[in-house]
Amino acid sequence: MRRTIPASPFTVTAIRAWQPPTPGSPDDWRTSLGQIIVEVELDSGVTGLGVGGGGAASIHIIDNVIRSELTHKEFHTPLEIHESLCEFTSFYGLSGIVPMAISGIDLAIWDAYAKSHNMTVLGILNPATEINASCAMYQTVFDAAGAKLAVEQGMVAVKLHLGQFGSDPCVNRIEELIQRTRDVVGLECELMLDAFGNWNVYTTRNVADRICKYDIAWIEEPLLPQEIASYTELCRGSPIPIAGGEHEYLINGFRRLIDAHAHDVYQPDINWCGGLSTMIAIYELAHDHEVRVCPHRGSEAFALPAIMALDPNPLAESGREWFTAIAPLTHVERGRAVCNQGMGFGVDLATPG
Repeated sequence: MRRTIPASPFTVTAIRAWQPPTPGSPDDWRTSLGQIIVEVELDSGVTGLGVGGGGAASIHIIDNVIRSELTHKEFHTPLEIHESLCEFTSFYGLSGIVPMAISGIDLAIWDAYAKSHNMTVLGILNPATEINASCAMYQTVFDAAGAKLAVEQGMVAVKLHLGQFGSDPCVNRIEELIQRTRDVVGLECELMLDAFGNWNVYTTRNVADRICKYDIAWIEEPLLPQEIASYTELCRGSPIPIAGGEHEYLINGFRRLIDAHAHDVYQPDINWCGGLSTMIAIYELAHDHEVRVCPHRGSEAFALPAIMALDPNPLAESGREWFTAIAPLTHVERGRAVCNQGMGFGVDLATPG
């Protein structure tokens, strides 16, 4: 499972970061602390693009802390730069904003590095994977009608978002929604649930015991992400697998989760967790521990190559149609996602930054 990345010397000569406008994005922290674009330039003149999180706070860290540490030093692989960044920021940056900033830098460096070798990122990660190969997808929906439409569009799985039920849900209403959804999508469609951190152990077990007869693939983030001991307790007795990790960071964070058996399915977000370098390490760790990885927003341009190259059973979550600052969006046809065709991640700026 360990990947051998071709090594050749290079220097990062410039880094810039900005937060693009995102019309139609959620009116909450996902916009105010939203996605940033990072552009790096190598000494060869090749540039690369990445997307991170953390908004203006991440940009401040890049401009005032990371840039001077990263530029005008010789490295040989993106993994080497990533290790240097994580070590440099380890006293204050193990979770949250700093890894979100590192994510954007890491992805931009991978993009530039692959371009400088005239390769796709997919080709670097796994040369045996065909560039035009496609990956099955699942769609997040809010009701049975949305689930029916997703299946008609070719999705092999749907995830019901249950945020509407709040922290003290009526189990009968949840079961009614799941039964209606299972009826319209059929038995062949994988069905997941997302509680968005609203529940506790008791509520989750109560719901799981009631609905396990509907063949639910997982319950996602029923608890807050920091409640690791409670997740461990929940996983021991839940009749339905528990998923999480969307709000975890760097390989040490995921190692802590896996060692604690806090989840059955791990869902890193490549734009938040530390970038592609962290994603590679997570897949290696998951392989060693025989646990499943299913990344958050996996059909987007930066995550999809990792899933298609590293995942033995790839399944990609639908992406954010409102994030149009990077183009092109991943091509999706009949519920299957195809990696962009250009070198690197195959992306460019939709409008000048």
